[in-house]
Amino acid sequence: MILLLCQLLLAQISPPPITIEEALRMAHEANTKLPEATLETQAAEQKVREARAERWMKVAVEGDFVYAPPGGYDPVVTNAGEARLQLTGHQPIYDGGARRAAVEKASAERDAAAARYRIAEKDLDVEVWSRFAELLEADAEITVRRDAIGRLRGYRTSLRSRKAAGQGVASDLLKTDVRLASDEADVADAEGRLAEARVELNVLMGRSPYAPLTVAPLPQPAIESEISAAPASPPASPEIAEAEALARSAEAEIRNARAEKKPHLFASGDVGWWGSDTTHWAIERWRRDAGFSLGLQISWLLFDFGAADARLARAQLDSRRARVEIVARERETVRQRAKAREAVASLRKQIDLLSRAEPWSRDSYLEAESRYRGGAATALEVIDAYASAVEASVKLAAATSRLRIAEALERRWGSP
Repeated sequence: MILLLCQLLLAQISPPPITIEEALRMAHEANTKLPEATLETQAAEQKVREARAERWMKVAVEGDFVYAPPGGYDPVVTNAGEARLQLTGHQPIYDGGARRAAVEKASAERDAAAARYRIAEKDLDVEVWSRFAELLEADAEITVRRDAIGRLRGYRTSLRSRKAAGQGVASDLLKTDVRLASDEADVADAEGRLAEARVELNVLMGRSPYAPLTVAPLPQPAIESEISAAPASPPASPEIAEAEALARSAEAEIRNARAEKKPHLFASGDVGWWGSDTTHWAIERWRRDAGFSLGLQISWLLFDFGAADARLARAQLDSRRARVEIVARERETVRQRAKAREAVASLRKQIDLLSRAEPWSRDSYLEAESRYRGGAATALEVIDAYASAVEASVKLAAATSRLRIAEALERRWGSP
């Protein structure tokens, strides 16, 4: 019973480690940019609905009332007042393709908004992966350096014993103290980087910056995995999808500008009441003033001092700029993907080498210390072997972290 209570108390004090999947989920739920991008996408969807609705009939109730008493204006002009209450309909018949272009433009802007949401989502994933890997790297470096400091302190203890026995090892002891101070400073630096990564990851997940955070270790990276062949065409990315959507929007704007100079034809109709002379009322007037009407309206722009031509030219320039932007983003995507692929390949080679060198360096240090105790090695050789062992372990942790970040970047720039 007491053991169970202790376990429950420990579980409350130290929460379970957070996995990368949980960190990503919490970051997506807490991020402020994603809801903003979601609202932008929803607003763009409503613009599509609005543009589609503009192609169809509008029905409305319209009315007005004007009272013009005798002795005021000329009754011929004012009809002695006017009263109207109608149900009206207005249907575009031909507009040169302006409304169809508006639908296409709104649809393209919706696709661009969806691509921007995906960009924000992928950037967030990379940021979480980076902070997660940096936290693990700093933690691994702290562990390596503390273990090494423990071994070096044992070595210093033996030096002190030999110095107390009258042996001339004062300079060796001084070198060891200097190395210990340097390594303790490196531990403090790694602890600072650990705290910084913990603060940033906590904020990304929507937690307090000072909340305790323990992360679960990631699987060891696959060192012998083959790099897939480079794609023949630029890999899909939301940046390219956004640029293509903006290009479609610009092309729709060209069609809309051209439609402005074409004839526009509309049909209208109404039914209700419409009469004059609001100063006299009679029951018969309700029957007399009731009725309906049908009509056609045409509008054809002939001359506007070049305003329509300027709008068309501007739309064409925007379209050309959008096409250039597609090429620029394709090249940037290829560049970023290639950089990530090359970094992954290079880091896998480094990890392979360091994974083999790390145990060798530890054995070399133990061998140098053993030879020093036997009088066959100098203190400088011991310190050098110790430094090489620490450096190999720290480099391995750093290369593993960089590989995880490079793999996240490769996924970032190589998937839609």
